[in-house]
Amino acid sequence: MSYDPVTLSRILTGLTLFVHIVFASLGVGIPLMIALAEWRGIQTRDPHYSLLARRWARGFVISVAVGVVTGTSIGLQLSLLWPTFMRVAGHAIALPLFMETFAFFIEAIFLGIYLYTWDRFKRPMLHLLLLVPVAIGSSTSAFFITTLNAFMNTPQGFTLKNGVFTDVHPLIAMFNPATPTKVSHVLASSYTVSACLLAGIAAYSLLIGRKEVYFKKALKLTVTSAFIFALSTAIIGDFSASS
Repeated sequence: MSYDPVTLSRILTGLTLFVHIVFASLGVGIPLMIALAEWRGIQTRDPHYSLLARRWARGFVISVAVGVVTGTSIGLQLSLLWPTFMRVAGHAIALPLFMETFAFFIEAIFLGIYLYTWDRFKRPMLHLLLLVPVAIGSSTSAFFITTLNAFMNTPQGFTLKNGVFTDVHPLIAMFNPATPTKVSHVLASSYTVSACLLAGIAAYSLLIGRKEVYFKKALKLTVTSAFIFALSTAIIGDFSASS
């Protein structure tokens, strides 16, 4: 069975996106979970939550590394596999792609500082504040990328003449009518899947006989967070589907 180049390009892009979306979602949601665990540890002076944040941060580095590789592959595929689309639509939607790189730079820089400054502050809250740019950077990165998806649902900010984009307004194209609900749903669902994954790890540890209170606290924190995030995801998803 032979496939034409367009079909092969679709298969390759779909496979890459399938892998990337998993790690991208974790990259958006896990920083928030780490922040919640460390904040809980600071507020209660419970070392279990601080240890939880430290272990999650180490695992988070792996997901970031894989997400960077697959994300870079997608960026190359847009230019190599879909050059006509980028040549035509790139005038309107290139801005969020460009801005996403800066959001990632902020996330990566402060993540490195955060990881290498454990127990180096007399006030633990100062260390937690280093995680704020990481969480903001990952969520902002998701915002910029999702605006492209929103643009393809409700394209605006340009005039199409003879197959060429003219009178382009990148900000209008980025902040299209679908942007608020699409971005909100992506963020909420990323937080949900991250909390559920971490809850699954804690639950599995308890099932195999590891009855330490550490895992019970981890399960309580993640399940509570997952419930709140899942509820918001369902509500926002309803608005997104009906808008």
